[in-house]
Amino acid sequence: MNWTPKERNVTISDVAERAGVSRMTVSKVLRDTGSISLKTRERVLAAVEELGYVKNTLAGQLSSRKSSIIAVLIPSVSDVIFAEMLSGINSVIRPQGLSTLIAESLFDPLIEHETLSNLLSMQPAGLILSGGISQSDDTSALLKKRRCPLVSVWDSDTRIGDDTIGLSHAAAGSMMAEHFLERGFRKVAYIGSELHLDICARKRFDGFTRTLAMHDCTVKTTLSDELPRQSVSGKLLTEQLMQTHSDISAIFYLNDAMAIGGLQWLADKGYEIPTQVAVAGFNGTSINQTVHTQLTTLDVPRREIGCKAAQSILKLLEDKPLQPSPPIELQLVQGSTT
Repeated sequence: MNWTPKERNVTISDVAERAGVSRMTVSKVLRDTGSISLKTRERVLAAVEELGYVKNTLAGQLSSRKSSIIAVLIPSVSDVIFAEMLSGINSVIRPQGLSTLIAESLFDPLIEHETLSNLLSMQPAGLILSGGISQSDDTSALLKKRRCPLVSVWDSDTRIGDDTIGLSHAAAGSMMAEHFLERGFRKVAYIGSELHLDICARKRFDGFTRTLAMHDCTVKTTLSDELPRQSVSGKLLTEQLMQTHSDISAIFYLNDAMAIGGLQWLADKGYEIPTQVAVAGFNGTSINQTVHTQLTTLDVPRREIGCKAAQSILKLLEDKPLQPSPPIELQLVQGSTT
């Protein structure tokens, strides 16, 4: 059966009329209160089912000033990094009778401000916000006026709200640089995209280049302001890099997806990995996708970040003491590509 829009939403009055009872009786049945006979209760529930009535919980929350909604604002729902964080958040808050209202900013400060305004207008019980993107002054002012607990995720270098659950991206970049140095790679490159929007990626890049510079290594860079941070972009940018710097011995990519694309291009062109060119990524999303070649990467405990953020929100809602969370520890996974 195809869904067709109704002229208006079904109301509690419609249910009462169909069941032949008062609106108060319907309300008591839906809230499971009062002394309502089994026969009347069944008649009301049958009318609810028949008419497709959905209780407007948001209206009740607004009138009572109590909400069961945790608003979550992330850069991208389609990015596996944030999708796994959401899984962790939901695994903690749903057993507590709470639910998430999820929105995305698309790494756009203007969209972030507009979306945040809409979310806060719904008076959520709490807010989980991804850090690490350029934030407008209007957004900063809006966050100061919030009336709910705020926990930020992803970027521990810049703490926002009542608690921050994330990692030091500058330290992550430095960690990969040290790995390259330990492996003897001196002709090093970095490939990335949209660093002007993604502050965390830029911090990793800065940490990477700064650490190598301390050892007299200059990093060749191939960056794009527009290409998506996906495998196909890794292929394209790797081709651009190797056309101008064919002597590169190791490449650090913005993320695993771009690194996999770069690996594919290098393999297609006959490069031996890692003897001719070593490759490393970031975030660990490739680990469970490995068939023959395991990418060297910095593994981020994505679901753990979501779980810890939700746990902090619950503590704040219960007025429990909350100590600032330390940065999440990263693990360098040594694959077969470095």
